[in-house]
Amino acid sequence: MLKSILSICIMAAAGLLVFALMLPTQANQLAQSVLGETVSVAHTNSISTSSKKVSAILDSTISSVLSKPRTTAKSTVTPNAVIDTSPLSVENIIDATNQERIKAGLQPLKTSTKLEQSAKIKTEDMITNHYFEHTSPNGKTVADLGNEVGYNYVVMGENLAVGDFTDAHDLLTAWMNSPGHRANILNTSYEDIGVYAAQGTYQGRTVWFAVQHFGTERGVCPIISSSLKNSIDALNTSITAQEAAITALRTKIEDPNHTDDQAYKDMITQFNALVAKYNADLITSQTKIAAYNKQVVAFNNCLSQYQVSTLKE
Repeated sequence: MLKSILSICIMAAAGLLVFALMLPTQANQLAQSVLGETVSVAHTNSISTSSKKVSAILDSTISSVLSKPRTTAKSTVTPNAVIDTSPLSVENIIDATNQERIKAGLQPLKTSTKLEQSAKIKTEDMITNHYFEHTSPNGKTVADLGNEVGYNYVVMGENLAVGDFTDAHDLLTAWMNSPGHRANILNTSYEDIGVYAAQGTYQGRTVWFAVQHFGTERGVCPIISSSLKNSIDALNTSITAQEAAITALRTKIEDPNHTDDQAYKDMITQFNALVAKYNADLITSQTKIAAYNKQVVAFNNCLSQYQVSTLKE
């Protein structure tokens, strides 16, 4: 009898942290196993101040690798797999999950329609494309699914399961019996949850495929002002242009063959005006950069709270 296969995956802000838990198979029976993943955004870099120009800000990136290759049996699926929501409804799975958190003294997770959508996409993709992995055949991870549904996160997580589950309690019991999955369900970094379950064919049997997606949206951390960043960039462009104009005018003024006429005096007046504006804009730029960097530090301090330690198999 095929009981269940579980999977949990975790990625973290300072780099990808992924672990997999696989229990051994026994004769004529596939034991429970676990995959899981959590992902969060990379830290934002501060802007360096300079008397010459403002440095650029690096874009944040997310990457995904698995801790070790895993060999799992491939699934087969019948077209238009039937979804039975009575024993494993979304509401029942979320309620069972939150009951476990409440028992542990934690706040229950809020239902996120976006995470429900990403969990549904993952479930149906595994059934349709005959796999049971965190990374799909076309390379998509939980991070990609979060971006796809517009879930702007600082951290995300994923639990997977396939097997003969009788109800939501049976499914949660299987997850909670695994230390890794239990840690993911009771992770204090998460605020939101979305789940989905559907039936498909696995190893010649009709079984349940279930997905939990956890997350916390970026809004939990202080805002880094994009308008302030744009203002700094525009001011930097202007300062660079002013530098070029000042240098060109200085060359003309310092020409030993210049004539002491009114045009030369006007050129000196123009030069001094350009220098005054340049110095004023430079001070403004440095003030704005300091304010922006303060926002970056506050964001990164918040983000560091969502980092997790690598979980070993």
